[in-house]
Amino acid sequence: MPETLAQKQERFLEQTLALDQVLDAAGQAARGIVQPAALKPVLFEEGARLESPAITADRRVFIGAHSYMNGQGYLRSNVFIGRFCSIGRRVTIGAGGHRMTGVSTSPLLDAGPMHRHYDAQEVVALGLPAQETIGKPTIIDSDVWIGDGAIIMPGVHVGVGAVIGANSVVTRNIAAYAVVGGVPARPIRTRFDETLSARLLASAWWELSSERLKRLPLGHVPRFLDALEALSPQARAPHYATFAIAS
Repeated sequence: MPETLAQKQERFLEQTLALDQVLDAAGQAARGIVQPAALKPVLFEEGARLESPAITADRRVFIGAHSYMNGQGYLRSNVFIGRFCSIGRRVTIGAGGHRMTGVSTSPLLDAGPMHRHYDAQEVVALGLPAQETIGKPTIIDSDVWIGDGAIIMPGVHVGVGAVIGANSVVTRNIAAYAVVGGVPARPIRTRFDETLSARLLASAWWELSSERLKRLPLGHVPRFLDALEALSPQARAPHYATFAIAS
């Protein structure tokens, strides 16, 4: 049986996520793959669409089922995107950074890890950041909407169902179903109250196929959840495979 999205995320972070299938040209055509050249460096599920370049090595980007990212943006390495995400134009996820705790921010003068160490007292005394986020994984959970021009910094975790306003700069984790905006991005409101948000999170509805979901009352959340909870365990079993495009 295919893994759940949570299991895939865990294995992605451990760098042990395995492929179910490598798609050749015929396999891509059979699944209606759009922009195969853009998807070539990444791991993805059914219906994923990427129109911005992925700057990565060793397939260190994952895009979940039916998520899409429009053009003119960038996906940096070590990024995990859940399912049913809507990502606008000119969006950068896992933005690049420069180390600020040495003599220079220039990569040319980055002396390597052996010369970066400060002890705990020096960090406090010199007013240095407690930890750098460069290279840390950036996680976008399912059903996230990211507006045009937004920048998501590395190491950030964006919760399920969050909405990020256009041109926002996200420097901190965002809670599930929060609506945020600004520079830096700050909470504006929530999509639903705590009870409804908790039910949505517990439902893990993103494990269902799009065909199954379309048969449920998607426009009315309580009715949708009631209908979803009445489904058999077999109908809710995970079924999304992990693909890559042949090199």
